[in-house]
Amino acid sequence: MPVGKDSLLDIAIKINNEQQDIKPSSGSQPKERTILILGSKGVRKTSLIHRFLDRNEGAKQTLALEYTFGRRAGKSMVKDVCHIWELGGGTLYPTLLSAPLAAASHDLSHLTVVLMLDLSAPQQLWFTLETLVQKLHMALRQQASVLSGRNAGEFIEKLQEAAWKRVGKDNEDKEYMDPFPVSFVILGGKYDIFQDFDSEKKKVVCRCLRYVAHTLGATLQFYSLKDSGLVKKAKDLLNHHGFGGPPVKSISQDYNKPLLIPAGSDSMQQIGGLGASRTGTISKGPGAAIDRWKHTFTTHFPQETSEKSVMPDDPAKDLNFQEPIIDSLRAQKDDELERYRQVAERRRHFKNDTDDI
Repeated sequence: MPVGKDSLLDIAIKINNEQQDIKPSSGSQPKERTILILGSKGVRKTSLIHRFLDRNEGAKQTLALEYTFGRRAGKSMVKDVCHIWELGGGTLYPTLLSAPLAAASHDLSHLTVVLMLDLSAPQQLWFTLETLVQKLHMALRQQASVLSGRNAGEFIEKLQEAAWKRVGKDNEDKEYMDPFPVSFVILGGKYDIFQDFDSEKKKVVCRCLRYVAHTLGATLQFYSLKDSGLVKKAKDLLNHHGFGGPPVKSISQDYNKPLLIPAGSDSMQQIGGLGASRTGTISKGPGAAIDRWKHTFTTHFPQETSEKSVMPDDPAKDLNFQEPIIDSLRAQKDDELERYRQVAERRRHFKNDTDDI
């Protein structure tokens, strides 16, 4: 099939539509939304995606960037589409963020970023959080420049307006907030391990994450693959952002229980600690805006900043990339290469022997 101007994503969607024989009527078009999931390594991002899409297949390690999608029937006969991108490797591959952002650039108002953090490894949590939030901001600015050229600032301003609508323009803490330009979710994974932490440590983690989420206008929710109740709540959350399902209305702010705090529903006064009422001022913006809480968190949990690549020595032999036809051809070429190497080795030995005579 000639690629032309269509991207691989466009072609994949067209092929799947043809296979499913889906023909939207002229009066009703499918709604498309995008979810970008990234975060800590080994926090079970892929497993969550499989649960959300009701897939029973085993989860494999995500090496770099993977794409999948789901369809669900809305109020009409047409099935809405949720595009799902997963960035693997923790903080190793931020340059790959341009792909999902470009794919969703036709309507970034329907993009949701889900940042999954490993609650069981607080010694890596803040570094992962801060690094990926900064890289996401950079990637969004770059995408805005591509879309709008000299009007990139105006494009970002429109996204920022929408962000303020999500958290409420009259929010009591608005002077201390800097909402993320697109819908943002912080999902704390491995709660089954975190719940057994020392009470004071849990309090520090919960307070700091609540502050970051509130500053960014993000939803904060804890999750464990081993807790059916938390799995259901996570699926409901993704259903809301991926298919326009009902929003989560319940709230849990007790640090002895799994947190569930929708965007815009928290406050500095409720969080306590290093809030505005005690310090008078709080610097704004992601990164620098949370210096006080960063100091508190990293004092309790010194951060490990080094990460190793998850890429195998030979990606062609990884189970994630199995392709029977290509693998067969590759094996044939490997055999030919080995025979050539053996012949070349025999010739080299023969030449050395004749030179000695």
